[in-house]
Amino acid sequence: MANSPTKASTTIPYLYRFLLLNVESVFAFGGVIMALTLPGAYLSSLTREAITTVDSSTEFVYTQLAGGWLHIAFCEFFILRLVDDLRVWKLMCMGILLSDALYSHSLAQALGGWSNWAVLAEWTGQDWLVAATTFPFILTRIAIVLGIGLKQEKVHGA
Repeated sequence: MANSPTKASTTIPYLYRFLLLNVESVFAFGGVIMALTLPGAYLSSLTREAITTVDSSTEFVYTQLAGGWLHIAFCEFFILRLVDDLRVWKLMCMGILLSDALYSHSLAQALGGWSNWAVLAEWTGQDWLVAATTFPFILTRIAIVLGIGLKQEKVHGA
């Protein structure tokens, strides 16, 4: 008889699951709406208002961005909610972390590079908001992938 998969619901702490399934999926959907309807405001929020308007010939890029975020929101809200398999959760988190890496790099690019981004004394309220709505979820995914804070599933009748 094949071993049944390790359940995500019994090994991943409730806080991790709540953050990804309920909080971040809603934030990601909000990002979809913002990228589609207010791309100038999106740019402004990442560039400390250095860029506030969007050239209409580049609006397709924001549609692409919205598509990526919609995929993440869908995966977190539906797939991870319905599939109770730790391996699937870890793989999904790894995949989203790939996106997170590029998104995080884009935050630095928006400010002229990592050396500018890293000067916390120059951060605006918007910079702190972006960090607060991004990095807790990245850290949660890293913890899941690395097994940090995960519970051991109890083996019955072994």
